[in-house]
Amino acid sequence: MAYSQQSVTLDLDTDVTHQCSLHYTRDQHLIGIIEFTKPSYVLKWGDLEYFRRRTEEFSVMPFPECVNAMIVDIRNIAAFLDNEVPILPWRLVEEECPVRLVVPQDRLEYYAGFFEPTWLSTDLDSAIYEIRDFMDMFVH
Repeated sequence: MAYSQQSVTLDLDTDVTHQCSLHYTRDQHLIGIIEFTKPSYVLKWGDLEYFRRRTEEFSVMPFPECVNAMIVDIRNIAAFLDNEVPILPWRLVEEECPVRLVVPQDRLEYYAGFFEPTWLSTDLDSAIYEIRDFMDMFVH
């Protein structure tokens, strides 16, 4: 019996882009930083899937090891996100790893209604400092 095959693609219809970087703390804990950019105001399924795939992939990617904490920078996303957007990786949330969501200053109050307020920051350097301070305090 012959089975028919259909060609599929994993490309997503989205205008979201991202940049990743790594930061090591004094005690060599690895913090992943992912910054998303989306110029349009309308969210589509492809955008949501892009957020989910990129944060999940980044959280489990073995650099020398997987990241111990993550900062997700959404300051350059024109659309408003809510807690239904899969922006935070499950592994880090379930393992209670430190996460920070860097949001625009003028949307801080809005995002505090959807996300854990202690996860929110409006400045990347402050978010890095908070996580470094938290992670390194267990050793010294």
